[in-house]
Amino acid sequence: MYKKTTSIQCAKYCDIYNEIPVRITMENKEKSIKCSSKSVNSLFQCDYPVYIQKTKGIVGILFSLTGEADDIQLFVIHRTVRVKKGVYFNYFSLTDSGTIKMYSDPRNKMSTLPLSIPFMHKQVRSTFEIDEIFAYYYSARGNSYQFEGEEHQYWELTYVDNGELICTVDGKSYVMPPRTLMFFAPHQFHTQKTNIDKSCSYLTIMFAMNLKDSKNITHRVIPCQKEVYSTLITFIQNASDKNDSNSELLLCLMKQLVIYSMQNNQDSQLKISTTPMQQHFEDELLNEVINFIKQKIDQPITVVDICDQYSISRSTLQALFKRNLNTSPKYYINSMKLERSKILLKNSTYTVSQISEKLGYASIHYFSRKFKQEYGISPSEYSKSIVN
Repeated sequence: MYKKTTSIQCAKYCDIYNEIPVRITMENKEKSIKCSSKSVNSLFQCDYPVYIQKTKGIVGILFSLTGEADDIQLFVIHRTVRVKKGVYFNYFSLTDSGTIKMYSDPRNKMSTLPLSIPFMHKQVRSTFEIDEIFAYYYSARGNSYQFEGEEHQYWELTYVDNGELICTVDGKSYVMPPRTLMFFAPHQFHTQKTNIDKSCSYLTIMFAMNLKDSKNITHRVIPCQKEVYSTLITFIQNASDKNDSNSELLLCLMKQLVIYSMQNNQDSQLKISTTPMQQHFEDELLNEVINFIKQKIDQPITVVDICDQYSISRSTLQALFKRNLNTSPKYYINSMKLERSKILLKNSTYTVSQISEKLGYASIHYFSRKFKQEYGISPSEYSKSIVN
């Protein structure tokens, strides 16, 4: 997630102004700079504060306190930025091009620090598209079913819902248990069969895709992570609706399936619920727990309190948060409290000490330490950095 220069994490590098003060425009040198590069090879450092204002496009700015590559933080320029004295910085365009105005003291000496490893901005661009979905159907096969095989000029996805399916791809055999899928690339010969003692039901989707590198998703049985399973369910639920907007949705869901499958890693696979009914139960319980935390956020609240409220064990609660939010209940509670503390600090109604006590922290020192660990600055520094 991108962070703006008005975010809390940026306060240690710069100050924020709604507009450049008139005094600064009169006393400092103005320089208009066009940015188009997507890589940064060096950082600047100045003897005096520098004012930077974005005038065109979307411009990113890099900050570092040490000048080391692993200390660099990226922000998107929002409002007027006053880079603090001694902070390392540089800028680049997130769009095709961008323009900034820079104001610096005439006495300013700007030094340049080369980076041992250039910073490369990774653009968020599509590398492939699902052009068309030709057909999708659900098949139920008895035991001893055998399909002699075929190859064709389009992509094919097979998802095994129940039973077991044996596929042969380019002469190699693969066993597909329930909740697994396989992709067959264009012109890839494949056969399918069931064992003598096992039937099988599965979903087949035929589609056109311009994916250049297929090695990440072909020639392997892909276990369904929760994200893949949820996407498949959504695809099936919308497959019978033929309106134009739904066609776009199916194409997006198909692309989502491909992306999740490329990212799939068996070692990091999350256990999914046994049935859709179980997932529905987990969704309802999690929603109730989260609402309970929100209601009690201004009070001391523990994992034990939640377990007592819903008559569940600590291990059940841990598993619920891990499967659905990929975090622990304790971390989630602390994150919610810290988010709440930011709101209270912005309102300026309470002191830092009062906020710490109000949110149930053992001491102001513990609260301050947790706040700085999460956001990079202390609560008092954050309070001073707020721009109304």
